[in-house]
Amino acid sequence: MAPTATTPEFLAVHGPPHRALERRVIATGAPGLRLRFYPGVRPDVRQVLKAFARWLRREVAFRHPVRVTVVPHATVMGHDGAAGWAVFLIPPEDYAAGDVVRIFIGGGNVEVLERHYGFGAEEALDGLIHNLAHEVVHYEQWRDGKAVTERGVNRRAAALVSRFLASSPRPRPPSGGVLP
Repeated sequence: MAPTATTPEFLAVHGPPHRALERRVIATGAPGLRLRFYPGVRPDVRQVLKAFARWLRREVAFRHPVRVTVVPHATVMGHDGAAGWAVFLIPPEDYAAGDVVRIFIGGGNVEVLERHYGFGAEEALDGLIHNLAHEVVHYEQWRDGKAVTERGVNRRAAALVSRFLASSPRPRPPSGGVLP
């Protein structure tokens, strides 16, 4: 992917982003947070995100069906705008019951952070759960009828991640990055 005026070069060099194009109405049942993993997502990424999602369900009121799709790409992008590590797709004005609120996460960013930026496996996985927390905070803004902005989002996301890490011991990956 070539860098553009909206996509920073450090993201552009890690391959094309996954484009978040899906049907708008997806039958999901009751409100809540659900994870969906594409083939090729590393087992340690799956395990950490599942543990974090389990914890998030107790901490955040998900009053709508929220589906988090985790792809093996390093970056994702919505219908418009720049690519990033994760994206919250703001539901349209005509949002109706049964429509899914969608978040996309680039699960491949863990490998990029490890190989190209010198992160340890633990740091990279913590960064990934921060990405999910960041997008969940955007969901909270939308859910509460507030403007979806970046103001205070990283602070709230970091607080969620800190509380999760303090309250939920999780297995740490060995140096190879894959949990048994």
